[in-house]
Amino acid sequence: MSQENSRLVQDDSTGDWVVVAPKRRQRPDVGGKKITAAEDHFSVQSLKSQQILATYGSGKNRIVAIENAFPTFEQQGGVRGYQELLIEGKEIGRFADFSVVQILNVLRAYAERARVFRAMDGLKCLMTFKNEGVAAGASQPHAHSQLFGLSFVPERLQHISDARKKAEKKHRATAHELAIREASSERTVFSDAHVTAFAHPAARFPYEVRILTRRHTDNITTLTDDELKSVAKALYALLPFVRSKKLSFNYYFHDVFGDPHEHFEIRFVPRGVSTQGGFELDAGVSINPIPAEQAAEEYRTSRK
Repeated sequence: MSQENSRLVQDDSTGDWVVVAPKRRQRPDVGGKKITAAEDHFSVQSLKSQQILATYGSGKNRIVAIENAFPTFEQQGGVRGYQELLIEGKEIGRFADFSVVQILNVLRAYAERARVFRAMDGLKCLMTFKNEGVAAGASQPHAHSQLFGLSFVPERLQHISDARKKAEKKHRATAHELAIREASSERTVFSDAHVTAFAHPAARFPYEVRILTRRHTDNITTLTDDELKSVAKALYALLPFVRSKKLSFNYYFHDVFGDPHEHFEIRFVPRGVSTQGGFELDAGVSINPIPAEQAAEEYRTSRK
């Protein structure tokens, strides 16, 4: 195997898995610098027509799906997988400034791309996520999302599945029902007939919010358009907080194709609030200084 191929390596002494991905070092990274339209790697003008896999919407809010030119996972050789980018809008801009309609367009594009990934041979899992801001790992200022289709199920996702089954047996309720119970009024950030967004008492990160549909549903392709609209409103409700604090953020969700009992949810995590120290890194136990009730109150207050 070429040294430029990605490879999955395990530390036998800890059990930790690492993907070594040499091609990732070639990607353009402008960090937090302000760039001109001519320097924008994600402008429609800079994308070659053969790179464009699909387009959604039109005008300045057009969303373009392209294959990731600097993949962590590879279709041939290395660690098998397939990656795409969704370029959100024709111009440089932040998701944090998007309207509900713009967010809804992004969610609809996620669902359409997820259908494509689910039909591909050899993939077992799809991970969809957004990195916005330097502290969240973004290398470009142009709003975009990433989709990773994997030929394996990451160990953490398998652990989540096992923990869900154990909790359901212990409490004699579905994991969805157990999660909804945690969405008390003091912890709720947004709520309507289709969705609840709340700060979980066991959140790993400060100000982490979970967005769940009230109806049990496995993945984003099964959401109704009304549910997608509610998810868009929930995400929109979180943005005034990150704008007011000038925070980077991630949000992410996954779909393990062989597990139809998962429940679709998005986890939204502001970044730059705190940094993990030696204890967290060694023990694998997070320290969250912000109680769920305080986090929810600060989100609600930021919208006033």
